[in-house]
Amino acid sequence: MKAVGIVGSPRKKGNTSLLVNEALRGIQEDGSETKVFYLNDMQIRGCQGCRTCKKPEAKCALKDDMATLYEEIESADAVVIGSPVYMFQMTGQTKLFVDRLYAFMNPDFSHRLGEGKKTLMIYAQGQPAPELFKNSFDTNNAVFSMLGFKIQDTIIAAGTADPGDVLEKDGLMGKAYAAGKSLLAS
Repeated sequence: MKAVGIVGSPRKKGNTSLLVNEALRGIQEDGSETKVFYLNDMQIRGCQGCRTCKKPEAKCALKDDMATLYEEIESADAVVIGSPVYMFQMTGQTKLFVDRLYAFMNPDFSHRLGEGKKTLMIYAQGQPAPELFKNSFDTNNAVFSMLGFKIQDTIIAAGTADPGDVLEKDGLMGKAYAAGKSLLAS
């Protein structure tokens, strides 16, 4: 089994990264292979709207680091996607990634991911009210679902503005570990 982690935070040692890596640790427990990618370190351009990816068997026309992510996601059994909340939404790095996932959509709006990918969503936010950005999370889930990602769980790490805050929140790292562990079991 294989799982891929996608970190949309510019902080490699920030709260989002800590939670994504803890979920991946839970997945590794049964011997599954995991890989983590930090979007901020990758060269990913915005979708050009060329629709090359809509041709049968075609891939995205852009030749950048997204090609690696397409292959990794296609070969994975599960995906863990994490983003801090910036201005009520996912980060710009994460949004670029999501826009480029358009290549997984057929012209008839069905997806190209077969049975779909079991997915864990993780959000870290400085705002202490966990429900404040619910509308954004629901929209993100709808987009990912349409693209073939099966959202199994969502972790919202509210009140975690400073790097390492997730380590101080009772049970939050354990929740990420358990969510990861159950992702491939479900």
